[in-house]
Amino acid sequence: MLRLLHLSLLLLTTGVFAQSAVDSVIVSGQVRRLSAQLYRQSPNVLVTRTNILRNGVEQAFPAPLQPDGTFRVAVPIVYPQEEMQFVVGNATTPFLASAGSLTINLNNDSLYVAALPFQFGGVNAQVNQQFAQYKAFEAKNKPNESTQNRTFKRALNGDINQTYSALYQAFTAPFTQFAAQQSVFPLVQEWILTNARNDAAAYVFDKAVQDSHTLSASYFKVLTTGSDALLTPSRAMALNRFGTYASMRINQSTPSGGRGIRIRTLAQVIDQYGVGLTADDRQRLAVFKETNTARTADVRYLSRLLERNPDTLSRLVAYENAIQTARPLFDSLSLDYLKGYTLNSTISESTLNAAALLGQYIYPQIGNTYLKQSFNHILSQALRDTAVVRKARTDYLALEKQPGVNSGFVSEGIYVTTGTNRYGTDVLKKAIDQNRGRVIYVVLWSPTNEEGRQLARDAQRLRDVFPARDFTLLYVSLNDDDDKLWVESMVRNRLRGEHIRLSETQTYSVVSTLNLEEASPVRLISPQGKLLKKGALTPDKFDQLVDQIRAQLR
Repeated sequence: MLRLLHLSLLLLTTGVFAQSAVDSVIVSGQVRRLSAQLYRQSPNVLVTRTNILRNGVEQAFPAPLQPDGTFRVAVPIVYPQEEMQFVVGNATTPFLASAGSLTINLNNDSLYVAALPFQFGGVNAQVNQQFAQYKAFEAKNKPNESTQNRTFKRALNGDINQTYSALYQAFTAPFTQFAAQQSVFPLVQEWILTNARNDAAAYVFDKAVQDSHTLSASYFKVLTTGSDALLTPSRAMALNRFGTYASMRINQSTPSGGRGIRIRTLAQVIDQYGVGLTADDRQRLAVFKETNTARTADVRYLSRLLERNPDTLSRLVAYENAIQTARPLFDSLSLDYLKGYTLNSTISESTLNAAALLGQYIYPQIGNTYLKQSFNHILSQALRDTAVVRKARTDYLALEKQPGVNSGFVSEGIYVTTGTNRYGTDVLKKAIDQNRGRVIYVVLWSPTNEEGRQLARDAQRLRDVFPARDFTLLYVSLNDDDDKLWVESMVRNRLRGEHIRLSETQTYSVVSTLNLEEASPVRLISPQGKLLKKGALTPDKFDQLVDQIRAQLR
């Protein structure tokens, strides 16, 4: 089994499962009259793209600005048309990319004052220029905030069957005015109206989940129908909301005792991934796969085989149960999306071995080419850290084997203090004592919680403000028994700083020391090693948090 997982990691990280080579768009251009101030603020321009399976998580491609303001970067593209973002300084603009070459030029002197500071060339040049004109028109003719709020309130508080049409009408109103004044390119119209459909659909799915409302099959298709050739962030967002809605429907449709997986599927899973199987086991499994039937005694026998490898097989059985329940509820394209959604929603809280296993199992089941490529990209990104994670795990275990409480680097910028068999207060005290004279910003997080992982990532910005001689970022994972996932999560999320992991028993011993009765997930410890009574601010209040830390350094 171990050799199989290592082979899976190798195949996936080298892209063996990719159906075809991913195309690229070459984005180049020039920032004319590049100033020293803009260069200091933004020595790189950025192009970002969205994976359809990862709403809200964009992949950024930096391009260094040359002395004359020129730049060039190659960005992979999966869909025939993809909405991307170009970022320079504090300015940003969307553009539609296709395979080929595209140029974006601007003048530094008019970057923040011109209505249309960006000039497009190359593929989709006229489309991008007209879309920029539309966005300027939309901003200028946007209804006032109170009118907009009333429109949203009526749509969201009324009958859900009217929500989509009401919101779609509101979202397309500026375009109707724009199109009445000039001829609009078909691709621009499709781009704008597709975003409007996606934005309206996202609200409907949110409302359906909030009200536990079931959308009818015909109405559901209205919400998910759209061009398969055009990918925009709004589409990824709407599909992510659909994933949440689909999960609710799957749970609603699953009997209280759980829906039984088909015998044929269960036998296939055990035959492919089970451990310790004899020749007789495989013969019996072959019969189950052929007949798709089993007696009560056979079911007990299959359960015993499952128990030999519960961590692996339970994930696959849970996935199959969910897809089996979803199959009569949704169409084939929606099911393809849900297969990728399942992996993406669990990958951040799974070990690399588990992610590789699930990915290897799901990948052949996805039929849509674009979704298949997007899936492969997500998995490859997750598994790119395999070697680094493996080394970090080895270094961490070496620290663990030493007696007492020990500290050391397990990866670049990641420093761990550990003492599994010691009181939590001993581990925490060493971490604090090692940082006397520095302000310590404590982040309480868990690798199994996305909100905690996001908080941990957001706190990284503080390292760019304060020098190491004055400041330490200390991550504390509470009630955590899974050290393997903990090590992998800190490495994969690039959580530079100091780390300790406290088991449930160890957590009890630091309740008073860290004032765990307080609900906030962050703490501040003074340079003298004292926990501050005044509540520390979270990274979303970044400027105020910086001031709060600076006050302790005076």
